[in-house]
Amino acid sequence: MPLRYAWWNALAVPRGTVVVLTGRGEFIEKYATEVVGELLDRGFAVAAFDWRGQGLSDRPLADRGKGHIDHFSTYMADLRLFLDTIVTPNAPRPVVALCHSMGSHIAMREMAEGGSGPFSAALFVSPMTALRREAMLRSVLMIMPEVPSVEERYLFGTGPFVLLAREFASNFVTHDERRYRFTEDWFTADPRLSLGGPTLGWSRQAVRSMTAVQAPGYLERINIPVLLITAGEDRLIDPRSHGPLVARLKHGEHFTIGHARHEIMMETDEIRALFWEAFDRLTKGVLGR
Repeated sequence: MPLRYAWWNALAVPRGTVVVLTGRGEFIEKYATEVVGELLDRGFAVAAFDWRGQGLSDRPLADRGKGHIDHFSTYMADLRLFLDTIVTPNAPRPVVALCHSMGSHIAMREMAEGGSGPFSAALFVSPMTALRREAMLRSVLMIMPEVPSVEERYLFGTGPFVLLAREFASNFVTHDERRYRFTEDWFTADPRLSLGGPTLGWSRQAVRSMTAVQAPGYLERINIPVLLITAGEDRLIDPRSHGPLVARLKHGEHFTIGHARHEIMMETDEIRALFWEAFDRLTKGVLGR
């Protein structure tokens, strides 16, 4: 089961390393277009990898377009492997996790269950902690049998990836059309990067994983500084779930960008400036400079 990763050395004497953990359906190149360069300009080495089932990592189903996973613990094991074999032996310290959406959720779980590992701090951007229509999704999953022939179907209302269906006017992840088109350029350059909707199985495991995070004492195990950034106009993740979550962290800080949509790092210059100010505050606190 090959997993794909990328590494960028710092441009000068490294201030540390940032590990970029992407969201569902994303891939290394999406962040390499702009975010990685901004991190390099700040003096950090950068590491990133494609989650199993997306990007150019192994895809578990014969139909590559289906976003599927057997258990979220598989994602956690893949992250642990990446950290143990690539990041821990090679990364200049300190190491900071920069995670988006699903990547935030998986990192959060791994830190709670396996410890902080090489990380000295983490940014959870629009973390997947509760979905906007989660109650409806749970109701549907309750009546669907948990057998492969059903689990491997697309979730209702989703389907295969269609590039021509990506209309900016109807998107709900960013206000910035130029950055929205970055992703399309990569899909055109390498169609293997595209991913369709999630399967029923992925959705079932996502709901179970979000439930696991709510267990008493679970998040309280995370012992590094965490900055959680909420997108006030998020239409995928329920932002109301973030405040109570941060309150459970030993060293948690909550910052909301009220006019941002889900993909904060792909937003307008104005919104991204607020994000980078928050990033710089956290890293200055970790580095002491």
